Amino acid sequence: MPIACPTPAYAAPAAAPTPAKAAYDAGVEHFKAGRFQDAIVEFNKAYRLDPNAVLVFNMARAFEELKQYASAVEYYRKYLEMAPSAPDRKNVEETLRTLEILQKQTAAPAEVPFTVTSNPDGGSVFVDGKPVGKTPYKATVPVGHHFLAVELDGYERAAREFDAAADKPATSEVVLVKKPETAPVAANEGGVSRRTWAYIALGVGGALLAGGGFAGWRASLKADKLDQIDTDPTLADKSTYDSLKSDGKLMAGVADGLFITGALGIGTGIVLLLTGGEPASPTAHLGGAPVFGWTF
Repeated sequence: MPIACPTPAYAAPAAAPTPAKAAYDAGVEHFKAGRFQDAIVEFNKAYRLDPNAVLVFNMARAFEELKQYASAVEYYRKYLEMAPSAPDRKNVEETLRTLEILQKQTAAPAEVPFTVTSNPDGGSVFVDGKPVGKTPYKATVPVGHHFLAVELDGYERAAREFDAAADKPATSEVVLVKKPETAPVAANEGGVSRRTWAYIALGVGGALLAGGGFAGWRASLKADKLDQIDTDPTLADKSTYDSLKSDGKLMAGVADGLFITGALGIGTGIVLLLTGGEPASPTAHLGGAPVFGWTF
């Protein structure tokens, strides 16, 4: 692509033969010979000794020739800041726009053709954890390191890493392996399973504990009433007192019985769960959503 400023400015920054002038002259000779990196070194040396917009322009030109567009843009902008009334300002601004486009183009990651095949066909393809299509799959992939996975119902998930190089297409051939056959689980011949009995025992035990709690609360209320009467005998006669005492003992006994029975039920349910659990159905792990990620 043609550049609007094809040559460096050869006007010397100083007329006298100074070290800055010597470095400048050396930079010009390097530029003419195509040694652009050496030219930048000499122009920069001259700039440190004698800051001058011409030197900044020449460094921008050298960076441009090296196709180091980011640095060229930076130095052209600096040149326009140092010389806002430069006669070549329009040409430099046009060059800047061109270089900014080239900078964006070179900054974009390069992509290469990418092909995935599987045996059998129809596998779902995941690149870096993202679903992209089914095999046979053809697209492009950015240059660099990637993760590939292929999934198909009834087959083991295949996963691997691969590197996409800028100088050749990336291809991957995947042979899918069938999942092993799972023997059917025998039906429970005993009618209700031990796990079901465990849940029944837990439910009944929990209900008994709740009932024990209610009975205990009623017994506590009657005990509180008896304590009030003991403090002030005028609150109730003897028959009322005896009736409250009898009812309180009854409620306390009921509460104790329910608590003990409920605790036994809970314990029985836990034991049944720990010792009598049935294996899960073989279909429990098939057909679920695949786990996508980075671990293969």
